[in-house]
Amino acid sequence: MKPLLLKPIPDYTIWGGNTLSQARGYDRNYGTWWEVSAHPYCTNEVTNLEESVTLQELIDRDPEGMLGKGYGLHEMLRLAYLDSIDRLSIQVHPYDEYAWEHAQDNGKFETWYILDAKPGANLVAGTTVSDPEVIRKALEDHTLDQYLRHWPVKKGDYITIPDGMLHALGKDIIALEVGTNSNTTYRFYDYGRTDAQGNTRPLHLKESFDVADFSKEPHFVPAENKTHRLGDTPVLIVDEIYADQDQVIDVQDTYGVLSNVGEEKIQVIWKDQTIEVARYNSLFIPHSAQEVTLKKGAHVLFSQPRKKD
Repeated sequence: MKPLLLKPIPDYTIWGGNTLSQARGYDRNYGTWWEVSAHPYCTNEVTNLEESVTLQELIDRDPEGMLGKGYGLHEMLRLAYLDSIDRLSIQVHPYDEYAWEHAQDNGKFETWYILDAKPGANLVAGTTVSDPEVIRKALEDHTLDQYLRHWPVKKGDYITIPDGMLHALGKDIIALEVGTNSNTTYRFYDYGRTDAQGNTRPLHLKESFDVADFSKEPHFVPAENKTHRLGDTPVLIVDEIYADQDQVIDVQDTYGVLSNVGEEKIQVIWKDQTIEVARYNSLFIPHSAQEVTLKKGAHVLFSQPRKKD
């Protein structure tokens, strides 16, 4: 199977900015764009095959050829662009066992690559105390913010968000999220915000305290303009590649995703075909494609799953 271009799926959020929406010709501020997904919540249409088909349908037809031997939808990565004009709620994701039992979903481990951030932008990742009773009282007293770890971020920074850790993207950030195949999020704190009708959004405090581990910490990788490994985790690997020459990318063991995080479109060669990948777009490379050549000048993230031991 050839490498696949996918149609992004916009998802409206109250905190959404308009940078990506305007770039893609939309007049509504969509905060989330699902770039690569094969999940019941949404799955992308494939745009560079003659037939009308989704990524999920292709995986269902040939899971080994698409994902690799021994890899299934549990190992499917989900990639999304996040475009924030306001800070997100403080939230936490469940681990697999809890999500399977309570949400009929997988657990969620995610990472964020910062594509752009205004001066002063920051995000929340982790807490300064590990005692859940201290956190619980802070919620009651509306003093939670003093126990949240704030991380200033700039273009090119990267941070891991393990399941069970409190986190929130801040305002004025565009980020690429690379995470596991889940759409289960528990909202922990929302700053008392209301919607257009004056209603507060529901919180999920029981579930949040069930899965939260306040001792967990993120791994933060500051921006560097060079090829290096950003994420080396139990469930996924992410490399940042500055192609100073043509570079072969192999998917001998499992599939991979190339995401164009540079300023210009890039070219990827597969056999005798040239595939152009626009800025802010991703290319899903099935395991059966075996390898592609990334042309000189590209700036990409290359993401692959890792099976848990």
